Amino acid sequence: MKELVLVGRGGEGVVLASQLLADTFARAGFWVQSFPEFKAERRGAPISAFVRWADTPIHRRYKVRDCDVLAVVSPSPPSPQALRTVKPGGLVILNREGRFPHTGPFDIARAPASRIAREHDILSAEGRPMGNVALLGACVRLLLPDGLDVLEEAISFRMRATAEMNVAAAREGYARCTRQRARTGDAPLELAPDTARVGAWSPPLFPVSTIDSLGVHTGSWSLERPVLTDRCTGCALCALFCPEGAITRDDGSIAIDDLYCKGCGICEVVCPVRNAIRMEVVAA
Repeated sequence: MKELVLVGRGGEGVVLASQLLADTFARAGFWVQSFPEFKAERRGAPISAFVRWADTPIHRRYKVRDCDVLAVVSPSPPSPQALRTVKPGGLVILNREGRFPHTGPFDIARAPASRIAREHDILSAEGRPMGNVALLGACVRLLLPDGLDVLEEAISFRMRATAEMNVAAAREGYARCTRQRARTGDAPLELAPDTARVGAWSPPLFPVSTIDSLGVHTGSWSLERPVLTDRCTGCALCALFCPEGAITRDDGSIAIDDLYCKGCGICEVVCPVRNAIRMEVVAA
């Protein structure tokens, strides 16, 4: 049995990608499981989805704890916590155009999934590229090399009206996927400590949170940030609609706290002044 974890952000099609991949393996003759794990149920929040496939019936009924493959749908780098779940000798598949200058106890592959999605006009309601299906093409090339036709069947069956453009994106993801070779100078990836296995552990009597919402730095949720231009009039409508309270007005000027801005883009949508706010990608 093999286990795969897809990670990304709400609104990037992580759950749909897991369902399509499970359908692909099922059509190829495997027994499969597919199910998501939601955290904060809002657009832009971290989300995971799990896929298992095997030649025999699968009897496990719990979330994937140690995966053989980690597929990162978001163009932002995977968190140390996500990387720690990859088994030694496993595989990490990234949505990335350039080389990832890091090494770890696993293989690394990449495909420019977001660029492929933009080239095929596969965009979210906010106009952002949806790289989930292109990344599935890369996953199939690495995990089921003869399964591209089966993936196309799964996409056509599920997506129907948008099947043609998504099939094209999957083909390109398959073709443009590359395995990365380690180079001198690559930095070791920082993995989160495995605290679950340190010492004896017993569940608390009362499940009480030890932090408030200020401890959740949602600024790590996206690579995009709003940038104010000189056309901003300081009306503060963006501050009224910001779900994180990351935008404030002081003495008539607008300030954005990047520590808590999750890059949802709502401020750009509601701004009444054209080009007063634009979303820009920050360096990964």
